[in-house]
Amino acid sequence: MTTTTAGPTGRTIEIDDAFDRRSNFGRRGWSIILIEAALLWISSGSVVHGLNVILPALSETYSLDYAQLLALATPASWASILAGLVGAWVCGVKGPKVLILLSLACGGVAFGLMGTWGTTAGFFVLFSIVCFFDTCFAYVGGPALVTNWFPRKKGLAFGWATMGQTFSTATYVPYVALCFSVFGVRHGFWGITAMMAVMFVIVLVFAADKPEDFGCAPDNMPMSPDEIESSRRDQEVAACPFTVRQLLGMRDVWFMGLAFGGLYIIIVGLLSQFVPRLVAMGLPLETAILYMSIAAMFGVPGAYMWGWLSQKLGVKRCAMLYLAWYAVALALNIFELNTVTMWISLAMIGEALGGATNLSMSIVAEKFPRGAFVKAWGVVNPIQSIVRCCAFAILAFGLTHLGGFAGAYTILLVVALVSMVLIWKTDTTPVVAGAV
Repeated sequence: MTTTTAGPTGRTIEIDDAFDRRSNFGRRGWSIILIEAALLWISSGSVVHGLNVILPALSETYSLDYAQLLALATPASWASILAGLVGAWVCGVKGPKVLILLSLACGGVAFGLMGTWGTTAGFFVLFSIVCFFDTCFAYVGGPALVTNWFPRKKGLAFGWATMGQTFSTATYVPYVALCFSVFGVRHGFWGITAMMAVMFVIVLVFAADKPEDFGCAPDNMPMSPDEIESSRRDQEVAACPFTVRQLLGMRDVWFMGLAFGGLYIIIVGLLSQFVPRLVAMGLPLETAILYMSIAAMFGVPGAYMWGWLSQKLGVKRCAMLYLAWYAVALALNIFELNTVTMWISLAMIGEALGGATNLSMSIVAEKFPRGAFVKAWGVVNPIQSIVRCCAFAILAFGLTHLGGFAGAYTILLVVALVSMVLIWKTDTTPVVAGAV
Protein backbone atom coordinates (compact mmCIF):
# COMPACT_ATOMS: atom_id res chain seq x y z
CA MET A 1 0.00 0.00 0.00
CA THR A 2 1.09 3.58 -0.60
CA THR A 3 0.26 6.91 0.97
CA THR A 4 0.98 10.49 -0.01
CA THR A 5 2.88 12.95 2.13
CA ALA A 6 4.02 16.53 1.74
CA GLY A 7 7.72 16.83 1.06
CA PRO A 8 9.85 19.65 2.52
CA THR A 9 9.06 21.84 -0.50
CA GLY A 10 5.33 21.20 -0.25
CA ARG A 11 5.20 18.80 -3.23
CA THR A 12 3.12 15.69 -2.66
CA ILE A 13 5.30 12.59 -2.64
CA GLU A 14 3.94 9.07 -2.88
CA ILE A 15 5.62 6.57 -0.58
CA ASP A 16 4.67 3.13 0.68
CA ASP A 17 3.33 2.69 4.20
CA ALA A 18 6.52 1.04 5.49
CA PHE A 19 8.76 3.97 4.45
CA ASP A 20 9.03 5.41 7.98
CA ARG A 21 10.16 2.05 9.38
CA ARG A 22 12.97 1.44 6.90
CA SER A 23 16.52 2.28 7.88
CA ASN A 24 17.36 3.63 4.44
CA PHE A 25 18.98 6.79 5.76
CA GLY A 26 21.57 7.12 3.02
CA ARG A 27 25.34 7.33 3.40
CA ARG A 28 25.31 10.88 4.76
CA GLY A 29 22.34 10.16 7.00
CA TRP A 30 24.02 7.15 8.57
CA SER A 31 27.06 9.30 9.34
CA ILE A 32 24.84 11.68 11.34
CA ILE A 33 23.33 8.77 13.29
CA LEU A 34 26.75 7.27 14.04
CA ILE A 35 28.05 10.67 15.16
CA GLU A 36 25.18 11.06 17.63
CA ALA A 37 25.70 7.47 18.85
CA ALA A 38 29.37 8.25 19.56
CA LEU A 39 28.50 11.53 21.28
CA LEU A 40 26.00 9.72 23.52
CA TRP A 41 28.62 7.06 24.30
CA ILE A 42 31.09 9.72 25.45
CA SER A 43 28.61 11.87 27.35
CA SER A 44 26.71 9.18 29.25
CA GLY A 45 29.99 7.50 30.16
CA SER A 46 31.75 10.66 31.29
CA VAL A 47 28.87 11.98 33.38
CA VAL A 48 27.39 8.75 34.80
CA HIS A 49 29.13 5.39 34.28
CA GLY A 50 32.68 6.69 34.46
CA LEU A 51 32.26 7.81 38.05
CA ASN A 52 32.52 4.15 39.08
CA VAL A 53 36.24 4.25 38.29
CA ILE A 54 37.00 7.99 38.19
CA LEU A 55 36.11 8.73 41.82
CA PRO A 56 38.09 5.84 43.35
CA ALA A 57 41.08 6.70 41.14
CA LEU A 58 41.11 10.37 42.20
CA SER A 59 40.53 9.44 45.82
CA GLU A 60 43.47 7.04 45.88
CA THR A 61 45.88 9.15 43.80
CA TYR A 62 45.39 12.43 45.67
CA SER A 63 44.24 11.08 49.08
CA LEU A 64 40.84 12.73 48.69
CA ASP A 65 37.74 11.73 50.64
CA TYR A 66 35.69 9.44 48.38
CA ALA A 67 32.38 10.25 50.06
CA GLN A 68 32.98 13.97 49.60
CA LEU A 69 33.77 13.51 45.91
CA LEU A 70 30.60 11.47 45.47
CA ALA A 71 28.55 14.10 47.27
CA LEU A 72 29.97 16.86 45.07
CA ALA A 73 29.15 14.93 41.88
CA THR A 74 25.41 15.55 42.36
CA PRO A 75 25.45 19.38 42.51
CA ALA A 76 28.07 19.41 39.76
CA SER A 77 25.69 17.47 37.52
CA TRP A 78 23.11 20.25 37.92
CA ALA A 79 25.14 22.13 35.32
CA SER A 80 23.33 19.92 32.81
CA ILE A 81 20.11 21.79 33.56
CA LEU A 82 21.69 25.12 32.59
CA ALA A 83 23.23 23.45 29.54
CA GLY A 84 19.77 22.73 28.15
CA LEU A 85 18.93 26.44 28.12
CA VAL A 86 22.29 27.86 27.04
CA GLY A 87 22.97 25.10 24.52
CA ALA A 88 19.58 25.62 22.88
CA TRP A 89 20.28 29.35 22.54
CA VAL A 90 23.71 28.79 20.96
CA CYS A 91 22.28 26.10 18.72
CA GLY A 92 19.49 28.41 17.58
CA VAL A 93 21.91 31.23 16.78
CA LYS A 94 24.92 29.35 15.37
CA GLY A 95 23.50 25.93 14.52
CA PRO A 96 24.03 22.49 16.08
CA LYS A 97 27.37 21.82 14.37
CA VAL A 98 29.03 24.86 15.94
CA LEU A 99 27.58 23.95 19.34
CA ILE A 100 28.91 20.38 19.09
CA LEU A 101 32.39 21.48 18.02
CA LEU A 102 32.65 24.13 20.74
CA SER A 103 31.39 21.73 23.40
CA LEU A 104 33.72 18.91 22.36
CA ALA A 105 36.70 21.26 22.59
CA CYS A 106 35.82 22.76 25.97
CA GLY A 107 34.49 19.54 27.50
CA GLY A 108 37.50 17.59 26.30
CA VAL A 109 39.99 19.96 27.92
CA ALA A 110 38.05 19.97 31.20
CA PHE A 111 37.90 16.17 31.30
CA GLY A 112 41.62 15.82 30.66
CA LEU A 113 42.43 18.30 33.43
CA MET A 114 40.48 16.29 36.02
CA GLY A 115 43.49 14.04 36.40
CA THR A 116 45.79 16.95 37.25
CA TRP A 117 43.75 19.07 39.68
CA GLY A 118 44.17 17.03 42.84
CA THR A 119 41.63 18.84 45.05
CA THR A 120 37.94 18.36 45.78
CA ALA A 121 37.25 21.94 44.67
CA GLY A 122 39.10 21.28 41.42
CA PHE A 123 37.04 18.15 40.81
CA PHE A 124 33.79 20.02 41.44
CA VAL A 125 34.66 22.84 39.01
CA LEU A 126 35.97 20.59 36.25
CA PHE A 127 33.20 17.99 36.55
CA SER A 128 30.61 20.79 36.40
CA ILE A 129 32.21 21.97 33.14
CA VAL A 130 32.22 18.40 31.80
CA CYS A 131 28.53 17.95 32.66
CA PHE A 132 27.66 21.26 31.00
CA PHE A 133 29.47 20.73 27.71
CA ASP A 134 28.77 16.99 27.45
CA THR A 135 25.06 17.76 27.72
CA CYS A 136 25.43 20.45 25.07
CA PHE A 137 27.02 18.20 22.44
CA ALA A 138 25.14 14.95 23.11
CA TYR A 139 21.72 16.03 24.34
CA VAL A 140 21.20 19.39 22.60
CA GLY A 141 23.38 19.67 19.49
CA GLY A 142 23.25 16.00 18.53
CA PRO A 143 19.45 15.69 18.78
CA ALA A 144 19.06 18.93 16.80
CA LEU A 145 21.14 17.38 14.01
CA VAL A 146 19.09 14.19 14.02
CA THR A 147 15.73 15.96 13.95
CA ASN A 148 16.92 18.27 11.16
CA TRP A 149 17.99 15.30 9.07
CA PHE A 150 15.07 13.00 9.90
CA PRO A 151 11.87 14.95 10.63
CA ARG A 152 9.71 11.90 9.78
CA LYS A 153 12.06 9.08 10.80
CA LYS A 154 13.30 10.70 14.00
CA GLY A 155 12.16 7.80 16.20
CA LEU A 156 13.95 5.18 14.13
CA ALA A 157 17.06 7.35 13.80
CA PHE A 158 17.18 7.94 17.55
CA GLY A 159 16.65 4.20 18.04
CA TRP A 160 19.92 3.49 16.25
CA ALA A 161 21.73 6.46 17.84
CA THR A 162 20.78 5.60 21.42
CA MET A 163 22.51 2.24 21.02
CA GLY A 164 25.63 4.28 21.73
CA GLN A 165 24.22 5.30 25.10
CA THR A 166 23.31 1.75 26.14
CA PHE A 167 26.58 0.32 24.78
CA SER A 168 28.44 2.88 26.91
CA THR A 169 27.10 1.22 30.07
CA ALA A 170 29.12 -1.92 29.33
CA THR A 171 32.22 -0.51 27.60
CA TYR A 172 33.07 2.97 28.88
CA VAL A 173 34.37 1.94 32.31
CA PRO A 174 36.73 -0.76 30.95
CA TYR A 175 38.17 1.77 28.48
CA VAL A 176 38.83 4.40 31.16
CA ALA A 177 40.29 1.75 33.47
CA LEU A 178 42.61 0.69 30.66
CA CYS A 179 43.73 4.31 30.15
CA PHE A 180 44.48 4.62 33.87
CA SER A 181 46.46 1.37 33.94
CA VAL A 182 48.53 2.26 30.86
CA PHE A 183 49.09 6.00 31.35
CA GLY A 184 48.38 6.44 35.05
CA VAL A 185 45.59 8.46 36.60
CA ARG A 186 47.23 11.86 36.02
CA HIS A 187 47.46 11.29 32.28
CA GLY A 188 44.79 8.64 31.73
CA PHE A 189 41.93 11.15 31.61
CA TRP A 190 43.33 12.42 28.32
CA GLY A 191 42.33 9.09 26.77
CA ILE A 192 38.72 10.32 26.64
CA THR A 193 39.91 13.75 25.52
CA ALA A 194 41.67 12.05 22.61
CA MET A 195 38.41 10.39 21.59
CA MET A 196 36.66 13.76 21.77
CA ALA A 197 39.38 15.25 19.57
CA VAL A 198 38.74 12.53 17.01
CA MET A 199 35.02 13.28 17.17
CA PHE A 200 35.79 16.99 16.67
CA VAL A 201 37.48 16.20 13.36
CA ILE A 202 34.71 13.78 12.31
CA VAL A 203 31.96 16.31 13.05
CA LEU A 204 33.91 19.06 11.30
CA VAL A 205 34.26 16.99 8.12
CA PHE A 206 31.17 14.79 7.99
CA ALA A 207 28.36 16.74 9.70
CA ALA A 208 26.11 19.50 8.42
CA ASP A 209 23.31 21.32 10.17
CA LYS A 210 20.78 20.27 7.52
CA PRO A 211 20.82 17.52 4.89
CA GLU A 212 20.20 20.13 2.21
CA ASP A 213 23.68 21.55 2.95
CA PHE A 214 25.11 18.29 1.55
CA GLY A 215 22.64 18.12 -1.32
CA CYS A 216 20.60 15.45 0.49
CA ALA A 217 16.88 15.30 1.18
CA PRO A 218 15.38 15.08 4.68
CA ASP A 219 14.66 11.44 5.60
CA ASN A 220 16.48 10.48 2.38
CA MET A 221 13.19 11.04 0.56
CA PRO A 222 13.03 11.04 -3.25
CA MET A 223 13.60 14.66 -4.28
CA SER A 224 15.13 16.33 -7.29
CA PRO A 225 18.18 18.63 -6.92
CA ASP A 226 15.96 21.67 -7.52
CA GLU A 227 13.60 20.58 -4.75
CA ILE A 228 16.48 20.00 -2.37
CA GLU A 229 17.79 23.49 -3.08
CA SER A 230 14.32 24.95 -2.54
CA SER A 231 14.09 23.09 0.77
CA ARG A 232 17.51 24.43 1.78
CA ARG A 233 16.41 28.02 1.13
CA ASP A 234 13.21 27.45 3.10
CA GLN A 235 15.19 26.13 6.06
CA GLU A 236 17.54 29.13 6.00
CA VAL A 237 14.66 31.46 6.79
CA ALA A 238 12.80 29.03 9.03
CA ALA A 239 12.91 29.76 12.73
CA CYS A 240 10.99 28.81 15.83
CA PRO A 241 7.85 30.99 15.87
CA PHE A 242 7.66 30.88 19.66
CA THR A 243 9.48 32.64 22.45
CA VAL A 244 10.61 30.88 25.63
CA ARG A 245 7.78 32.60 27.49
CA GLN A 246 5.24 31.29 25.00
CA LEU A 247 6.68 27.78 25.26
CA LEU A 248 6.48 27.92 29.06
CA GLY A 249 2.82 28.89 28.68
CA MET A 250 1.99 25.74 26.70
CA ARG A 251 0.33 22.94 28.64
CA ASP A 252 1.88 20.26 26.42
CA VAL A 253 5.41 21.53 27.10
CA TRP A 254 4.86 21.00 30.82
CA PHE A 255 3.18 17.65 30.30
CA MET A 256 6.13 16.38 28.25
CA GLY A 257 8.67 17.74 30.71
CA LEU A 258 6.93 16.36 33.80
CA ALA A 259 6.03 13.00 32.25
CA PHE A 260 9.52 12.19 31.04
CA GLY A 261 11.06 13.67 34.17
CA GLY A 262 8.95 11.10 36.01
CA LEU A 263 10.19 8.42 33.65
CA TYR A 264 13.80 9.29 34.45
CA ILE A 265 12.97 9.08 38.17
CA ILE A 266 11.84 5.49 37.53
CA ILE A 267 14.97 4.61 35.57
CA VAL A 268 17.32 6.15 38.13
CA GLY A 269 15.43 4.38 40.90
CA LEU A 270 15.61 0.98 39.25
CA LEU A 271 19.22 1.20 38.09
CA SER A 272 20.59 2.70 41.30
CA GLN A 273 18.88 0.13 43.52
CA PHE A 274 18.82 -3.02 41.41
CA VAL A 275 22.24 -4.25 42.55
CA PRO A 276 21.42 -3.65 46.25
CA ARG A 277 18.08 -5.39 45.62
CA LEU A 278 19.84 -8.46 44.22
CA VAL A 279 22.36 -8.44 47.06
CA ALA A 280 19.46 -8.30 49.54
CA MET A 281 18.14 -11.46 47.86
CA GLY A 282 21.39 -13.20 48.79
CA LEU A 283 23.36 -12.85 45.56
CA PRO A 284 27.10 -11.98 45.79
CA LEU A 285 27.96 -8.40 44.86
CA GLU A 286 30.06 -9.52 41.87
CA THR A 287 27.16 -11.59 40.52
CA ALA A 288 24.71 -8.71 40.95
CA ILE A 289 27.02 -6.37 39.02
CA LEU A 290 27.42 -9.00 36.29
CA TYR A 291 23.65 -9.29 35.96
CA MET A 292 23.36 -5.52 35.53
CA SER A 293 26.00 -5.63 32.78
CA ILE A 294 23.97 -8.33 31.06
CA ALA A 295 20.90 -6.12 31.36
CA ALA A 296 22.82 -3.26 29.74
CA MET A 297 23.65 -5.44 26.74
CA PHE A 298 19.93 -6.23 26.38
CA GLY A 299 19.50 -2.49 25.96
CA VAL A 300 21.55 -2.29 22.76
CA PRO A 301 19.00 -4.03 20.49
CA GLY A 302 16.25 -2.66 22.71
CA ALA A 303 17.15 0.89 21.65
CA TYR A 304 16.36 -0.02 18.04
CA MET A 305 13.17 -1.85 19.06
CA TRP A 306 11.68 1.22 20.76
CA GLY A 307 12.69 3.40 17.82
CA TRP A 308 10.96 1.04 15.41
CA LEU A 309 7.86 0.89 17.61
CA SER A 310 7.68 4.69 17.80
CA GLN A 311 7.55 4.77 13.99
CA LYS A 312 5.01 1.93 13.87
CA LEU A 313 2.66 3.05 16.65
CA GLY A 314 3.39 6.77 16.82
CA VAL A 315 5.55 8.33 19.51
CA LYS A 316 2.66 9.06 21.91
CA ARG A 317 1.32 5.49 21.91
CA CYS A 318 4.82 4.10 22.11
CA ALA A 319 5.63 6.31 25.12
CA MET A 320 2.54 5.04 26.95
CA LEU A 321 3.49 1.45 26.12
CA TYR A 322 7.02 2.16 27.36
CA LEU A 323 5.73 3.42 30.71
CA ALA A 324 3.42 0.41 30.99
CA TRP A 325 6.47 -1.81 30.34
CA TYR A 326 8.30 -0.19 33.25
CA ALA A 327 5.17 -0.44 35.41
CA VAL A 328 5.22 -4.21 34.96
CA ALA A 329 8.95 -4.33 35.78
CA LEU A 330 8.25 -2.32 38.93
CA ALA A 331 5.41 -4.61 39.94
CA LEU A 332 7.77 -7.59 39.69
CA ASN A 333 10.16 -5.79 42.04
CA ILE A 334 7.55 -4.79 44.63
CA PHE A 335 7.14 -8.40 45.67
CA GLU A 336 9.94 -10.73 46.74
CA LEU A 337 11.57 -11.93 43.53
CA ASN A 338 12.22 -15.54 42.63
CA THR A 339 14.67 -16.62 39.96
CA VAL A 340 12.14 -16.52 37.11
CA THR A 341 10.66 -13.12 37.91
CA MET A 342 14.12 -11.73 38.62
CA TRP A 343 15.30 -12.57 35.11
CA ILE A 344 12.08 -11.32 33.54
CA SER A 345 12.48 -8.04 35.41
CA LEU A 346 16.18 -7.83 34.55
CA ALA A 347 15.49 -8.38 30.83
CA MET A 348 12.65 -5.84 30.83
CA ILE A 349 14.75 -3.18 32.51
CA GLY A 350 17.71 -3.76 30.22
CA GLU A 351 15.61 -3.89 27.05
CA ALA A 352 14.09 -0.51 27.84
CA LEU A 353 17.26 1.39 28.78
CA GLY A 354 17.67 3.14 25.43
CA GLY A 355 14.02 4.01 24.94
CA ALA A 356 13.78 6.93 27.36
CA THR A 357 16.28 9.19 25.59
CA ASN A 358 14.73 8.33 22.22
CA LEU A 359 11.10 8.94 23.19
CA SER A 360 11.75 12.05 25.29
CA MET A 361 13.37 13.75 22.30
CA SER A 362 11.08 12.27 19.65
CA ILE A 363 7.87 13.48 21.27
CA VAL A 364 9.22 17.05 21.39
CA ALA A 365 10.30 16.78 17.75
CA GLU A 366 6.80 15.51 16.89
CA LYS A 367 5.20 18.57 18.45
CA PHE A 368 7.87 21.04 17.31
CA PRO A 369 9.37 19.90 13.96
CA ARG A 370 12.77 20.87 12.56
CA GLY A 371 13.36 24.61 13.07
CA ALA A 372 11.24 24.76 16.24
CA PHE A 373 12.76 21.70 17.92
CA VAL A 374 15.90 23.12 19.47
CA LYS A 375 14.18 26.00 21.28
CA ALA A 376 11.36 23.74 22.50
CA TRP A 377 13.86 21.09 23.61
CA GLY A 378 15.79 23.80 25.43
CA VAL A 379 12.68 24.34 27.59
CA VAL A 380 11.43 20.75 27.97
CA ASN A 381 14.82 19.20 28.74
CA PRO A 382 15.55 21.39 31.82
CA ILE A 383 12.06 20.61 33.18
CA GLN A 384 12.82 16.90 32.81
CA SER A 385 16.21 17.34 34.46
CA ILE A 386 14.80 19.23 37.45
CA VAL A 387 12.17 16.53 38.03
CA ARG A 388 14.80 13.79 37.62
CA CYS A 389 16.86 15.37 40.41
CA CYS A 390 14.09 14.34 42.84
CA ALA A 391 14.81 10.65 42.24
CA PHE A 392 17.13 10.01 45.17
CA ALA A 393 14.95 11.94 47.63
CA ILE A 394 11.93 9.88 46.59
CA LEU A 395 13.92 6.66 46.90
CA ALA A 396 15.26 7.61 50.31
CA PHE A 397 11.75 8.37 51.57
CA GLY A 398 10.40 5.03 50.33
CA LEU A 399 13.31 3.00 51.65
CA THR A 400 13.20 4.69 55.06
CA HIS A 401 9.51 5.20 55.75
CA LEU A 402 7.58 2.75 53.55
CA GLY A 403 9.12 -0.59 54.35
CA GLY A 404 12.25 -0.71 52.18
CA PHE A 405 12.38 -1.74 48.54
CA ALA A 406 8.70 -2.60 48.25
CA GLY A 407 7.69 0.87 49.42
CA ALA A 408 10.22 2.63 47.21
CA TYR A 409 9.12 0.71 44.12
CA THR A 410 5.46 1.37 44.95
CA ILE A 411 6.17 5.11 44.77
CA LEU A 412 7.91 4.59 41.44
CA LEU A 413 4.90 2.64 40.16
CA VAL A 414 2.64 5.56 41.06
CA VAL A 415 5.04 7.90 39.23
CA ALA A 416 4.79 5.64 36.16
CA LEU A 417 0.99 5.74 36.20
CA VAL A 418 0.92 9.53 36.62
CA SER A 419 3.39 9.91 33.73
CA MET A 420 1.19 7.70 31.55
CA VAL A 421 -1.78 10.01 32.22
CA LEU A 422 0.32 13.08 31.37
CA ILE A 423 1.42 11.53 28.07
CA TRP A 424 -2.17 10.52 27.30
CA LYS A 425 -3.27 14.14 27.85
CA THR A 426 -0.46 15.53 25.67
CA ASP A 427 -1.45 16.79 22.24
CA THR A 428 1.38 15.94 19.84
CA THR A 429 -0.15 17.71 16.83
CA PRO A 430 2.64 19.81 15.26
CA VAL A 431 2.35 23.47 16.28
CA VAL A 432 2.30 26.45 13.96
CA ALA A 433 2.84 30.15 14.48
CA GLY A 434 -0.11 31.80 16.14
CA ALA A 435 -1.17 28.60 17.88
CA VAL A 436 -0.58 30.02 21.36
